[in-house]
Amino acid sequence: MRPVSVEQLRTGDRLGRDVHTSPDALPLLRAGVRISDSYRQSLLRAGITSVWIDDGLSEGIEPLEVLEAVTKQRATSAIRDAFRDVTKSMEQGATVSADTVQEMREVAELIVGDVAGNVHSALALNDLANADGYTLKHSLAVTTLGLSIGLRVMQKYGWTDVRGKRRYDGIEDRLTVLGVGLLLHDIGKLAVPGEILRKPGKLTDDEWQAMRAHPMLGVQILKKAEGISPLARAVVRSHHERWNGSGYPDRQSGAEIHQFARIAAVADVFDALTSDRYYRKALPIHEGYDFIVTRSGSDFDPEVVDLFRSSVAPYPPGTPVVLSDGHRGLVKEVRQQAVRSPIVRIIVDPSGALVPPRDLDLLQSPGITIVSTEFEIPEIPAPTPA
Repeated sequence: MRPVSVEQLRTGDRLGRDVHTSPDALPLLRAGVRISDSYRQSLLRAGITSVWIDDGLSEGIEPLEVLEAVTKQRATSAIRDAFRDVTKSMEQGATVSADTVQEMREVAELIVGDVAGNVHSALALNDLANADGYTLKHSLAVTTLGLSIGLRVMQKYGWTDVRGKRRYDGIEDRLTVLGVGLLLHDIGKLAVPGEILRKPGKLTDDEWQAMRAHPMLGVQILKKAEGISPLARAVVRSHHERWNGSGYPDRQSGAEIHQFARIAAVADVFDALTSDRYYRKALPIHEGYDFIVTRSGSDFDPEVVDLFRSSVAPYPPGTPVVLSDGHRGLVKEVRQQAVRSPIVRIIVDPSGALVPPRDLDLLQSPGITIVSTEFEIPEIPAPTPA
């Protein structure tokens, strides 16, 4: 399978996976369906921007799964419920109900279990998008990535207790607390005017100040919420702090910033950069990856970036790539500790002609690197409708 933008779908393309408008809804289209013009228009109306298709070129390519389907469904519902709690009570001192907090904790435990089962795999979050809107997708993606990195960080570097001692015990419990904070990290945006959140152009100074207020607004929203750890609140308050002290709201730096917030900062920025926003299109995943890596020690904690760099896939399976020798193809497989050297399914030669597919392992091909993700797969005969 390979991901294709809806705008580039051709009549007769076969869906490789079910298409959902939200994780807890019945599929809009089922895997195996052949694309027609009416189906393409339905996808666009539903806000679906890309789908997985199954064709001969991508045979054997599978997306990297991080979360089980049931986890996605429960997590999305829990985030939606928390935001609804706050929205409904906005004028009466908004907060999150005890039942919703408990659901958040249970969802965080589910996600911890899923990411622990993938701790030796490269990470890709390009299959978490849906038509629920940016905030829900962002919260789920940040939580998944943050817990994945957090697990690796604490296993390698441990965590520091109140006496300044590095410890390696109780990691699973700490991850659950971190997960609750990540799920709620942007809840303060519910108190920011919608016209600012959805503005397609550059924010004015006043609008930017309103946007920068969302961490403290989140703290206020959670002030009366029962069962939320102070450590989870630290994620909400400090996920925009920066290692060099240039962040907000408190201009903390280095180890002054809680470890949970340092992890959240990397996950938050990476997903924001690689997602479509009202004011810009998503960056390619490898560009978001490079943004984080090049700011290690300036914007971001070097320990966190160390684990991000070695475990997140800058070129997830299905990504079209151009190689330094002129060949072009699709990423077939990504391995942890060699994320920049995937196995590539070669489909086009340097002259631009389609060739019989073959697999090239870049780890075993010294001197050959990925130089671009910008190329269009040549026209191939349209599949015959079933």
